[in-house]
Amino acid sequence: MAMFQGKGLGRSRSDRSFKGPVAWLFGRQLIAGLKWIAIYAFFGDKLDSRDWMRAEINDRHGEAPEGEAFWFDYLADSGDGQCATYNIAYLCMHDLWLPNENSAPDLNKETKTVSLADDTGNAFKLPRGEFLFVGGDTAYHIADYTTLAERFQRPFNWAYEDIFGPEVTPEARRPIYGIPGNHDYYDALDGFNRQFRKPFNLENVDEVGSTQPQLKLKGFERTQEASYVALKLPYGWWFWGLDAQGGSIDRRQATFFSSICNPQISEAKAESVPRVPDKLIVATPEPAIKFGKWAKEDEKIVETFEKLGLEPSFLKSKGGRLSPTQCRLDISGDIHHYARYWGQNAADHSENTRSNYASVVAGGGGAFLHPSHTDVEEVAENQLYPSRRDSHRLITKRLLMPWNIFQGGYIWLAGAIIALMTYFAAAIPESSWSIFKLIPDELRPLQNNGDSLLSRIQGALTIEWGSLTYEYYWDLGYAIVLVALLVASAVRTKGFFEAAMESGPGAWIRCHYQFIGFHLALFAPIGFFIYWGPDVDPHPFLASLLVFLFLVASLVSLVASRRYSNVLFERAKSHRVIQWDYTPLWILMLFAVVSICYGLWHYGMYPVSVVLSDTLTALILLLTLGGLILFAAVVGGSLQDKVGKWRFAALGGWHAVLQIGVPFLLVVYSSWTTILMVVGGVLLVTLLTAWIMTQPPMGNESLLDQEKLGRWLLLLWLIVGASVMVVAGWGSAVEVSWGRLAAAFLVGGILSCVWFGWYLAVALAFNGHNNEAGGGARSENYRHFIRFRLTPEKLTGYVIGIDQPVESFQGEKGGPKFRLVDVFTIGL
Repeated sequence: MAMFQGKGLGRSRSDRSFKGPVAWLFGRQLIAGLKWIAIYAFFGDKLDSRDWMRAEINDRHGEAPEGEAFWFDYLADSGDGQCATYNIAYLCMHDLWLPNENSAPDLNKETKTVSLADDTGNAFKLPRGEFLFVGGDTAYHIADYTTLAERFQRPFNWAYEDIFGPEVTPEARRPIYGIPGNHDYYDALDGFNRQFRKPFNLENVDEVGSTQPQLKLKGFERTQEASYVALKLPYGWWFWGLDAQGGSIDRRQATFFSSICNPQISEAKAESVPRVPDKLIVATPEPAIKFGKWAKEDEKIVETFEKLGLEPSFLKSKGGRLSPTQCRLDISGDIHHYARYWGQNAADHSENTRSNYASVVAGGGGAFLHPSHTDVEEVAENQLYPSRRDSHRLITKRLLMPWNIFQGGYIWLAGAIIALMTYFAAAIPESSWSIFKLIPDELRPLQNNGDSLLSRIQGALTIEWGSLTYEYYWDLGYAIVLVALLVASAVRTKGFFEAAMESGPGAWIRCHYQFIGFHLALFAPIGFFIYWGPDVDPHPFLASLLVFLFLVASLVSLVASRRYSNVLFERAKSHRVIQWDYTPLWILMLFAVVSICYGLWHYGMYPVSVVLSDTLTALILLLTLGGLILFAAVVGGSLQDKVGKWRFAALGGWHAVLQIGVPFLLVVYSSWTTILMVVGGVLLVTLLTAWIMTQPPMGNESLLDQEKLGRWLLLLWLIVGASVMVVAGWGSAVEVSWGRLAAAFLVGGILSCVWFGWYLAVALAFNGHNNEAGGGARSENYRHFIRFRLTPEKLTGYVIGIDQPVESFQGEKGGPKFRLVDVFTIGL
């Protein structure tokens, strides 16, 4: 193939504008798609499109010309930043060249060896693949029609036009196959169906009165009929693409794959079978091994592999070993960097080398970069891209650039609202101001602004109440315990009843009595508080807080009832559901009504405006403090043991203190000059830290070095945060004004980006928040795809890396060069 064909080659940025990665930190696109994500979260198990699919074995690639290799391409996690996706698409549709057949990876070299031209020094050709396989998450945030057209179809069509010209020729088209990931499922596979399923009408053929198929790619044709595929390849190889969302496959899909080597298998008999292809590639949407952590024995992907008769070689008990009579590659995306476990390479000298098995993570098809220096170190990778050092430098630098966090979504708006509401609650409403009285009464609007708007707002929120009593603290303690135990019950409901259902009828009945008795005991104290409560009214803020907590208790009861109804839905498939089975449902709904009525009747004695103001304040503060601590422990500490989770909870607590405390102290106690100096100083120190931490001496290639840097980064963050709080709270309280309210909003917005970046950078150094750090950094660098070569003896994967995407392939002689990240082989 000539290097450049067609007339629209190498267009400059003035001809087309590349959209950057989507905003992951509460960005506009994410917020717009929350409805669909919520629908999938609540009803995904009931909206299974796979029930209606009928897949067929695809044997069009079953033969290769005698003596010739068969080539195909693999990518996953695309459709994010248009420039990165365009680069991947361009390379996928182009022949590539290496100096020779035995070219070694150039991952740690300055020079790159992958070329687009067969010029001097390039003798070994990597021809364009006979098909392209997309391994899930085709576009972000939601792979619906609009997003696919904008972030997947358009970059691919640009690449085609730049290589072949505007006209579509049959010889330039290749089949494209795919499996869905979770971002495809958020659209209930509607966009995936339009992008990959064989269209009803012929592509590139104009018919009278008909329209062209949607989402067509100029360089590809669509032929598959289901969300999973089985491709027969030359030399006895098979390619299985599993639609294993959440690790599970449906019964029809299991039957389809099992029957390939076992024709006697039918849908009525789809148990695991021992016979599978001797040479097999298995693509799944999520990897079994990631971040150097073994898969667990009870994970659903293990059950899926065993159901299909496949050895779960990725378990610790297997150690990456496969029967010597078989050869298999497990490949997936979902994690947006490259990592290979096992397999064989000429440079591999570790004990993890395997000649007939490899597990590969290759989610570099265009989506943002996941940091590759997150490593649990249970199992060592054979190859990693980008390197630890490159990953650390890039991600840390981008996280400590507040402008980058600002552009990445609405973190700044959340911080601004938190700061504004905190200051407003401490300055204006009588109920919240009177708790701590941090601002002297003479500095509040009603005492000095006469008839101003702020004075009128304060007047509307000023109320009289009796003496402050501590008796209602018992009510508060009960409400907190009630909510906590209800949340725990709601979380356990599904598993509790499912375990009883598997144990037999007796266990099913007993668990009902236990469940009902537990909830009756939870709500029984309400009767005591009704008849033996204090004779005086509670503090208004405390009353509002109690109304809020009982409202939460009501909502949690409804969530628990929803989870129990899901259990009944599953039980109805195998058991007769009787009236008694609905008792927990009625109990929970009754308690939901009782809870909200009791809260409003017993504590809602103050004006609605006061209750709403206090409730909003309590909600924001609780979500910030509790939410950030929970976010750190559960999400950030997902790879940690119990001690590690507590450490992350402490990290989240410090983050919450800074997000709430620093803007508040600055606005309440600092002069305008101090505010400007502190905010400017924090920004300067943050940017300086980003520069220092990304210098060559600070690079790291081991987890030990990474944690040392993390400890220094944590220490610096503690010093900076504590110093700022001391300086901010050093002065005297300043008069409340509109200017101070505006300052709270602005300072909160700016510093929220600063503190969130610091938090992610520190957490990442200790193997936390990999996904959030990648989404915050939003880097299009270090993208990759794999070009595979099949011969009678072996399967070879050439991993092509793009350190930094280019906007035009025209310019330097021969075009830009790219990196040969890895070359690995498996075979019998």
